[in-house]
Amino acid sequence: MAFIDFTDAAPEALSAPADRSVQEARRYPSVSALSDLEHRIVELARSDSLETLRPQRKRSWLARLILGPQPISPVLANERLEALRRLAVQAWHKGYTLPVSAVRDAQAAGYSEAQVGAVIDTIGRKRAPFRRLAA
Repeated sequence: MAFIDFTDAAPEALSAPADRSVQEARRYPSVSALSDLEHRIVELARSDSLETLRPQRKRSWLARLILGPQPISPVLANERLEALRRLAVQAWHKGYTLPVSAVRDAQAAGYSEAQVGAVIDTIGRKRAPFRRLAA
């Protein structure tokens, strides 16, 4: 059985543009780096729950009277960054078994397949390993 080491695949795709030379950028045009803001969105998505992906319902006047004002929405104003946040939240919670719709939405927002794969791989490496309960 052969073993291929892919540990260096995702960091190259996620590295900052200043780290790569111009020749590398010409050689691999589809692998463009994520900005610092996009890296920050991926890290912030770690603390978001899957509940933040559901549309927020408006509270009735009675609920506002009892529970107080409407909570702040976790949805980002920028549609492209929101698609990245949704992908990252799914990846943080579900790992590599995230729904295809999350990947499609990120690609529809303008992220390349290499960027989406690099985000998922990076999150997969940072997630806590799965632990089985003793039988």
